[in-house]
Amino acid sequence: MSVSKTSTAWNGGQYTGTRQTTPRPRRWDPVVDTCSLQECGTPGSGPSPRPDMVRVPGAGEDGAAAWYCPGRCTSIARARTDLRTGGHDEAVNHGEL
Repeated sequence: MSVSKTSTAWNGGQYTGTRQTTPRPRRWDPVVDTCSLQECGTPGSGPSPRPDMVRVPGAGEDGAAAWYCPGRCTSIARARTDLRTGGHDEAVNHGEL
């Protein structure tokens, strides 16, 4: 195999041969795992099902609020609301815009 000067210029002219790699198996993990708490995602019209649950408002005027466990699930729910409303829903609901 002929090696050009430009192909080996990056490593000082050294040629180590062809690179052989072992193919890795693909992992098909879900992007969002399901929560282990049964109460997570319950409708937010009533009282909190657990003391540590966070109420996240739905997207827009018609969006229903829901209760989520603190941390990851709350962050995902807020991000989904922001994506649906362009990030303006919370500011509009609180009179900031």
